Amino acid sequence: ANLQTLGPDVRFIFVVKAEDCRRFHLDHTLSLLAPGRCEIVQLAAETKGALCSALMGISHIANGDPLVVANFDQLIEPGLGGVFAQLKQTQCDAGCLIFDAVHPRWSYVKLHQQRVVEAAEKKPISRHAIAGFYYFSCGMLFVEAAKRTLNKGASVGEAYYVSQVFNELVLDGRHIAAIPLDPQQYHSFYTPQRIEEYERQHLVSGAVAQTAVARAGYLAMA
Repeated sequence: ANLQTLGPDVRFIFVVKAEDCRRFHLDHTLSLLAPGRCEIVQLAAETKGALCSALMGISHIANGDPLVVANFDQLIEPGLGGVFAQLKQTQCDAGCLIFDAVHPRWSYVKLHQQRVVEAAEKKPISRHAIAGFYYFSCGMLFVEAAKRTLNKGASVGEAYYVSQVFNELVLDGRHIAAIPLDPQQYHSFYTPQRIEEYERQHLVSGAVAQTAVARAGYLAMA
């Protein structure tokens, strides 16, 4: 998800399926992509959703450092360094990237005066869909709100999603920012066909595209 563009000091926590590591040597690939600055957590079985998967990396999350939780099957253009700096400059407690959509495939946020006041999963409560990118000003803020989400049983279709954490932060009176993206900047590779479509549209003569996609993988890094 071109997350290395966030900066040279980014530390990665990759949460991936153990089966994918065995079949595709995904752990070796990730170690080569982020040498010396990543932790790899292998899931032996399915979890109860993306939020639970992200929390499997809890022992590696730095409580006092900024944290981004992001999907691992997407591409956001251009580089994210400017976006990350913008979120930090707003002095918000949390934030996300949004794009215009109405399909129930996505997570959504409702805004008031440019602040997130509600989040919903697989339910278009607005035209502000989340681009699979969640920012938290510190790791502990995410972890504590995630724990409350689980304790309340705030699941959607028996699964827990990262977007639901925002509702806990809203209840705490936290400032959650939302930065809009042009839909053309956001590419989600949720099927092999979407990868092929992207390659057809963006590959030019003489260019080589390399796309690393981990199915159902989640990435958290500070």
